[in-house]
This record gives sequence, structure tokens and C-alpha cells, in this order.
Amino acid sequence: MQQPPTEDPGAVGSELRADAQHMGTSAANFLHGEADTRKGAAAEQARSASSAIQRVAGELDEGAPAWLKATFQQSADQIQKFADALEQKDSRQLLNEVQTFARERPGAFLGACAAAGFAAARIFKAGGENTSSPNQQSNQASGPNYSAGDAEPQSHSSAPGELV
Repeated sequence: MQQPPTEDPGAVGSELRADAQHMGTSAANFLHGEADTRKGAAAEQARSASSAIQRVAGELDEGAPAWLKATFQQSADQIQKFADALEQKDSRQLLNEVQTFARERPGAFLGACAAAGFAAARIFKAGGENTSSPNQQSNQASGPNYSAGDAEPQSHSSAPGELV
């Protein structure tokens, strides 16, 4: 009886590692390409946020503390610098800078992540409250009226002499 030829386990493992590395590189290249194509829109949004913050700083009344106006202005300037960096650098350079910042100042990095998460949650929450489907709006306008504890809708239009 003849045994089938066996492959060297080391060669199979090496081939699998090479395939996994190739797939990882392909995925990273795809993600960087997507990030590079979308960063222009992100830079525009950042510029918009920066100008809104500058407008708020300019509209503060005379009685507002100077530190508050300075804080708004500094925030607007930092967001403007971020927008400039988005446009001038590719995604690999930006990722490198974020990693360096995170290593050098982990507390500030975590604080910035928390602030960004809070801002994103507020934006998504505000967007969700303002959008409702047309069916929901028409149902709200002409749908049945329920009172607390009622299982059946109550009609508000009755003929004279009828009990409601």
C-alpha cells in the first residue's frame, strides 16, 4: 500500500502566512484608497465647523469672559489646521501622526477620542430626531387617537346624540 505524498508542514504554514500577509496588504491599500477619496469632504466639514465656531466667538456679547472667546477662537484655529492637514497629507501620513500623538500623549489622545465620540453621538442623535418617514408623519396627522389605557382607538367625530 502506497501512502499519498505529504507536504512539508513548514511550507504550508509559510504559504498561508504569505497569503494572509498579501490579503492584509490588499485590505490596507483598499482602506487607505477609500480614506483618501473621502478626506476632501471631511476637510470641508471641518472648515464649516471652524467657521461656525469663529462666528459664535464673534457673536459673544461684551459681558462674556475673555477666556471663553479665546477658547472658541483657539478651537476654531485647531479645527482649521486639522482641515489643512487632511487636504495636504495622505491617509498613511495622517495615520502615522495619530499613532505618534497617541504614543506621546495618551491622556490627550483618549480625551480627544472621548470628545469626538460625544460630538458624534450628539450629531447622530440630533439627526435621528429630525428625520422621520413620510408614513410616520401622515400616520401622526391622521392616525387613530389612543388614550392612556385604551385598547381601541377613540373616534372624536360622533353624530349628535351618540355616546362616545
